[in-house]
Amino acid sequence: MGEIKLRANAKINLFLNVLDKRTDGYHNIETIFQSIDLHDVLTIQKSESINITCNNPNVPIDSRNLVYKAINILLKNSKKNFGANIHITKNIPIGGGLAGGSADASATLIGLNKLWNLGYSFNDLLKFGANLGSDVPFCMIGGTALGKGRGEVIRNIKPFPKVYVVLANPGIEVSTAWAYNQLSNLGLTRNRKDDNILLDRIQQGDLTDIGSHLYNIFEQIVIQEYPIIEKIKMEMLKHDVLGAMMTGSGSTVFAITDDEKIANEVYKNVSQIVGYCVITKTSDFSISDI
Repeated sequence: MGEIKLRANAKINLFLNVLDKRTDGYHNIETIFQSIDLHDVLTIQKSESINITCNNPNVPIDSRNLVYKAINILLKNSKKNFGANIHITKNIPIGGGLAGGSADASATLIGLNKLWNLGYSFNDLLKFGANLGSDVPFCMIGGTALGKGRGEVIRNIKPFPKVYVVLANPGIEVSTAWAYNQLSNLGLTRNRKDDNILLDRIQQGDLTDIGSHLYNIFEQIVIQEYPIIEKIKMEMLKHDVLGAMMTGSGSTVFAITDDEKIANEVYKNVSQIVGYCVITKTSDFSISDI
């Protein structure tokens, strides 16, 4: 086997709360992750050296890239000296709260483990992923899942019903560190919200008033700095969507609907506000072969 091509799906957070700061400097969170069909494509080939390329010139292809770090963690732990050419076809917006970098790292771990015949178990790869970033373990598992700890403790739950997801990104890269710092300045205990109602709705497959149970503790903080995010959300909510919210620490906003006509209406109107708007769907997986 000389080449592997993998699709790496993005994610949205249907629920995101920050509980407290940990001794390791991270924060404990509660989140409900959901995979979506929007994806990057990684083409991985055997080579004598390590080379990373990308169709988007704004994506770093050096040690700042999680793909680079994923390669290194495999080489370090396996004590091998293998090489690979990895080309990233980038479709997921950069720094938009959609875990594009984490998805690419997940695909790299899974793809190189197979291509290099390293023999690591999936649990081994999950541990490597947790060391790379909080979203990486979910991006390896995919579907619908409850995330705890700093996000790396994953429990799959009943899949969210198949719905359309309209994504809009205003082209703003929000620093996760900045968002957490703003949250700490305000006090972590404000606006505590329980995810149990949303979990129950998902388990029952009941989308009734689901929008009122979507929650993101970062949303108002980021809106204060970037009002365009609220403008996008309000435009989405003018239509009969099931709900709309910012994902992660921003700046992507999503709307969910089970009606294709409504999804198209949202897309048409929101596209007049931002340059990036797409219609995708929920997905039951994250990494898959092409």
